[in-house]
Amino acid sequence: MRVKALWASVGLSILFLIVYSGCNWITARRANVGTIYFEWERRIPFVPFFILPYMSIDLFFVAAPFLCRTERGLSILAKRIAAAIIVAGVFFLLFPLRFAFPRPHADGWLGAIFDWFRGMDAPYNLLPSLHAALMLILVEVYLRYTRGLVRIAIIIWFVLITLSPVITYQHHLIDIAGGFVLAAFCFLTFREPDLSSPRAEEPSNNRPLPL
Repeated sequence: MRVKALWASVGLSILFLIVYSGCNWITARRANVGTIYFEWERRIPFVPFFILPYMSIDLFFVAAPFLCRTERGLSILAKRIAAAIIVAGVFFLLFPLRFAFPRPHADGWLGAIFDWFRGMDAPYNLLPSLHAALMLILVEVYLRYTRGLVRIAIIIWFVLITLSPVITYQHHLIDIAGGFVLAAFCFLTFREPDLSSPRAEEPSNNRPLPL
């Protein structure tokens, strides 16, 4: 399982980089890229600290396949993530959008992180928010395989991840809503045998011994 999880992690990461970067590169060469947002979103506070939870989703993304305990579970996770990336990429190309208003400058070491991040991440891949879609797909996996204080910490951190795209001015609210719809599509398309059971994937320890 470890080797297959490694291949899944590497393969999904490569797929993400190709699709996301490719769509950004294509859209950056287009003229008249539009915007969709609510005017009151300009009053949403900008909180530089939230760039940390925003970027941390990459670590959860890479590690998620290693939590899966069966090949079926790994396959479902990989299909959900791959579907989210590909469908989002299609929307990025067909309906490219840009962030509507200037992002404030952040000072200090957080500002340095912002400058580095924004140098790599052009603001065109907005709707649906792939960040929001992947967040829901990943949190389902982490909550299924964690317990106790670790699970509480995961919940708190994923709440920060959920808020981060809006208060770091990476996404508008309609992008987040679109990401949630995309995640729902992936969950409905690739279903677990029994999502109500947190131990649905665990191998049984009560198999009869061969005679």
